[in-house]
Amino acid sequence: MKAYLYRIRFVASVIAVTVLPILVTGAVLLRAAEQALLEEKKQKLIAVTEQLDYVLSKDFDAVLRERGMLTAPREQQIEALNRALAPLTDRLAAAHPGVGVGYYAAGLDAIVTYGPSEETGRYVGEPIPPDHPGRRVLRDGVIEVAVGQQVRGNIMNAMLPLIRDGRIIGYAWANELMSSIDVQLAGMRRSIYAILGIGCVVAAAASGLLMHRLETILAEIKAGLRRLRFDLSFRMKRLDGEPGEISDAINKLASDLQASRSHTETIVQSMDSGIVALDHCGRITAWNGAAARMTGLAVEQAVGQTYTDIFAEEEVLVAALTDALHHGRTVRDAEWRPARSGQGAQVVNVTTSIWRSPAGEMLGAIALLDDRTEWKRMEAKLAQAKRLAVVGELAASIAHEVRNPLTSIKAFAQILEEEWPPGHDNREYTGIIVEEVERLNRFADELLLFARPNEERHVPSSVCDVLDQTLALVEPGMAKQGISVQKSYAASLPAVLASPELLKQVFLNILINAQQAMPNGGSLRVEAEGDEREARIHVTNDGPPIAEEHLLSVFEPFFTTKPAGTGLGLAISQRIVQAFGGQISAGNVPGGVRFTVMLPGTDRKEEENEKTGAAGG
Repeated sequence: MKAYLYRIRFVASVIAVTVLPILVTGAVLLRAAEQALLEEKKQKLIAVTEQLDYVLSKDFDAVLRERGMLTAPREQQIEALNRALAPLTDRLAAAHPGVGVGYYAAGLDAIVTYGPSEETGRYVGEPIPPDHPGRRVLRDGVIEVAVGQQVRGNIMNAMLPLIRDGRIIGYAWANELMSSIDVQLAGMRRSIYAILGIGCVVAAAASGLLMHRLETILAEIKAGLRRLRFDLSFRMKRLDGEPGEISDAINKLASDLQASRSHTETIVQSMDSGIVALDHCGRITAWNGAAARMTGLAVEQAVGQTYTDIFAEEEVLVAALTDALHHGRTVRDAEWRPARSGQGAQVVNVTTSIWRSPAGEMLGAIALLDDRTEWKRMEAKLAQAKRLAVVGELAASIAHEVRNPLTSIKAFAQILEEEWPPGHDNREYTGIIVEEVERLNRFADELLLFARPNEERHVPSSVCDVLDQTLALVEPGMAKQGISVQKSYAASLPAVLASPELLKQVFLNILINAQQAMPNGGSLRVEAEGDEREARIHVTNDGPPIAEEHLLSVFEPFFTTKPAGTGLGLAISQRIVQAFGGQISAGNVPGGVRFTVMLPGTDRKEEENEKTGAAGG
C-alpha cells in the first residue's frame, strides 16, 4: 500500500512539474496576446483618426463658407457638412471593414458625418451625451481611447482632437464593436487552449514514459538486490544507458562483498575464540570452527537451527543468549562448562553483545566463546581476547551487513567505508556507489533539476591557458577516436574575470559534446579572438548539423537527443557563462556546428562596476 501511494505521489509530482509550468506559461501568454490584440486595435483606430485629421485639410467653417452656409441654420449647416465629408468617411470605412469613422463639430455640438453612412448615418446631427469621453477630448485636446457603451453601442472608440489655428474645432473618431473584437479574442483563445492542451498531453505522456522507464530500472535493481541478500554470487545484467553504471557498480560491490565475506569467513574460521551469531528469531547465522570444537557441533549441524534446540542442555549459554536476545542484557566473562565438548574445552568464557542496525534496530545477538582452561596463560589470553574482541566486532559487523536486508545501497556503502582504513582500495568503490545512488535519487525524485554555478572566487584568468588545460584532458580520447584538433588563438586576448575551474567545466562540456557528435572521427577547430573588452571562443566540429527546431533548446535543462544523456551539460555551461556576465550560443555553420562563448574582459567588468557604483552613489 505504501509503495502504491508513493507511486501516486511520484506520478502527481512529475505531472505537476511538467504540466503546471505549461499551464502557467499559457495563461501568461494568453493574457499577453489579449493585451497585444487590444493594443493593436487601439493603434489601428488611432491611425484611422489620424487619416481623418489629415484628409480634413480645412476647418468646418471654411467648408461651410465655400458652400455659402456659414450663416445658415444649425440643421442646414450639419447637412452641408455631411454632404461634403460623408464621401471621405465612407471611403475610410470601406478601407477598414467593421470600423466606424466620423467627425464631430464642437461649434455645432453634433455629429456631422458617421461612416459607413448606410449603417450609421442615422446618428448624424445628434450631440454626444454630457458624460461621453469625447467631451474630455474637446476640453483637454488629447487623444483618448475609450471602451464601453457609447453612441454606436459597446465599442472601442479612438478620438483625436481636431486643432486648427490653435483651437479645438471638434474631433475625429474611429471605433470598432467590441463584439467583433471579442470574436477575434475567442478565436485566439481557442488556438492557445488547443496548443496548451497538446502541450499538456505531450508532457503527461513523456512523464508517463519516463516514469515507466524509471520503474522498470528500479524494479530490476530491487530484484537484483533481493537476490543478492541471499546469493552474493548473483550478478545483475547490465542496464542500458547511465543506469548501466549503477548495475555495474552493484555488481562490483557484490563482488567486493563476496570477496570480503570470504576473507571475513577465513578470519572467523581461523580464530581461536568461538563465534556464535543469532538473528532476531534466535536462528544461528554464524558459527566458526572454534565454536565447533568447543561444543562438539559441526557448522552444518548448527547454522540455521535455533539456539534453544542446539543448546537445550547448556543452561548457562542459553540464559546468556536469551538475556541478550529478548531482554537486551549482555553478559561478560560468564563461565560455561560444556556438557558436550569437542577437543577438551572444559571451561569456556562467554561474552554476549547486541547486534544492532545503524538505525538502532535490534537484529540479533552475538556470543563470543573463549577457552579458559589454561590459567597459566591468562594474561596472554586476556590480551589476545581484547584483540579478538575487536576482530570479532569487525567480523560480526561485516556478517551483519552481509545478511541484513540491503535497504539502502548508499547506507551500506557508507558502513563499509567506516570499516576500511584510510587509503584502502575499497573506499574508492564505495565512493562510486554513493555517487551513483545519489545520481539515481536525483534523477527519480524531480525530472529535473540543474545547479547553480558554485560561488567560487573569480579572478583574472587567461582563456588560452584554460583552453589548453581542458584540451589536454580530451585530446588523447579524441585522437583514439580519429578526431584532429586545430587551435587558433589571437595574439592579444583580454583576461576574463572568472573561476578557472568553472570555466574549464564549460569548455569541457562543449568539447565532450563535440566529441560525441563525431563518433567516426573528424576535425575540431578551437579559435579564440576578441579585443580589450571581450573574448570570443569558437568551438567548431564537422559533425551533423543540429536540427533547426532544436537550436533554441540545446541549452534547456534535460533537453537531449542522446539516449544516455541527461541534458544538463550545456545547461550548466550556460548558467556558468551567464554568472561570469557572458553569453553562449550554438549554430550551424557550413560543414558543421559551432558553439561560441563570449566573455567580458576585465576592463569592461571594471567599467560596469564603476557605473554600478556611480549609479548606487
